[in-house]
Amino acid sequence: MKEITKTTEIVTITGYNEKGNGTFLHNGTLFEIGGVVEKDVLEVELNPKNREAKLIRIKEKSNYRVKPKCPIFDICGGCQIQHMNYAHQLEYKKRLVEELFKKTFKKNYPLNPCLGMDNPFFYRNKNQMVFANDPKLKIISGFYKEGTHKVINFDNCYLQDDVTNKIVATIKDIMIKLRLSAYNEDRETGLIRHVLVKRSFTLNETMVVLVTKTEIFPGRNNFMKMLLARHPGITTVIQNINSKDTSAVLGNKEIVLHGKGYITDTLGGYQFKISSQSFYQINPKQTEVLYSTALKLANLSKTDVLLDAYSGVGTIGIFASSLVDKVISVELEKSAYLDAIQNAKLNKIKNIHFFNDDATKFLVNMAKRKEKVDVIIMDPPRSGSTLQFLNAVLMIKPKKIVYISCNPYTLVEDLQTLIKEYEISSIQPVDMFPQTNHVECVVLMSRVKD
Repeated sequence: MKEITKTTEIVTITGYNEKGNGTFLHNGTLFEIGGVVEKDVLEVELNPKNREAKLIRIKEKSNYRVKPKCPIFDICGGCQIQHMNYAHQLEYKKRLVEELFKKTFKKNYPLNPCLGMDNPFFYRNKNQMVFANDPKLKIISGFYKEGTHKVINFDNCYLQDDVTNKIVATIKDIMIKLRLSAYNEDRETGLIRHVLVKRSFTLNETMVVLVTKTEIFPGRNNFMKMLLARHPGITTVIQNINSKDTSAVLGNKEIVLHGKGYITDTLGGYQFKISSQSFYQINPKQTEVLYSTALKLANLSKTDVLLDAYSGVGTIGIFASSLVDKVISVELEKSAYLDAIQNAKLNKIKNIHFFNDDATKFLVNMAKRKEKVDVIIMDPPRSGSTLQFLNAVLMIKPKKIVYISCNPYTLVEDLQTLIKEYEISSIQPVDMFPQTNHVECVVLMSRVKD
């Protein structure tokens, strides 16, 4: 049998896959390659046997290509598509959703343009950095390189808020001056494992969470004095103790070192309490766009009973509360559930009923009791919902379902169950995470069977 050898070819990128990698066909085989843009002309080395393509050089650059702002774009992996101009990023995300729905349902659904940002940089209100020791730099901080536990060191992330970038850089400097080491997970020695910074852009409040292996914090008083002297705008500092060998960043025990132990932010005119453990949308500007879009599609009435499933800290239920008769809010995570109750009290909202329960279990029990709601808004995790939840929805028979999804692949899987009795009325992509391959979707489904 003749051995298939590697060849050097000139190819043109014609599309993208779900990871944002460029794709092209060669002799009937689909290849992918990272860091390239549609209409780039490339010289590549192909291995047809393994379907592998290796970039040799970019022969002709596409008009969609831009120079990434970030100097470590090629090695970090956090921003997969920063080399695309922003208009093309939005087109890529719209097309990804469009093609996925067409492939799944064999039908062309009307799809709105992806809603983007005026400034698609420095939008994150949460900065979560891992710390490590380094022989030359002494202390480094950054993200793990994709698929590894190697820390990519940097001081300035173009997605993070600039204040949080500066605070993390200061913490590294203080650690070096006080001769404090980062935690070494192999030796189980050292102090700081992670630093988490959360920001309220509207009220200019800042939370710093120092994650340590134990409560012991040598030089803690000096550390705090130096940190607050250089960043007097920090409103609260928390020491979080995570003694477990786990990929989870935060542990359960906390000590408030400064301030009230939480920050407050406003969204759509409502106030929200944010603790270290709270899930809160990372891009607040686009969160308002996302939720206002969802509520516009839902077209709620004052007589409606709304079920808010996977409700987190109650944001969308609170947004909807003035538009409906009653909101039923369901959240499994205890800390988020407690924050949701506090947020409703903070905003003097009395028509929300909170339940600390698994969304699937809660809905299945509702269906067994033959209880009804008019509208369900569901915002499940990236893994999507469960078949039991979806079947319970079909038994409860709401007039409308608004599905908010951060993963279009699990979204279409779930919709295949719901489409038995509901029709897809509208699909709206929203760019919650510019420069990345992630896209959020809001889908309205209307009941067609009684």
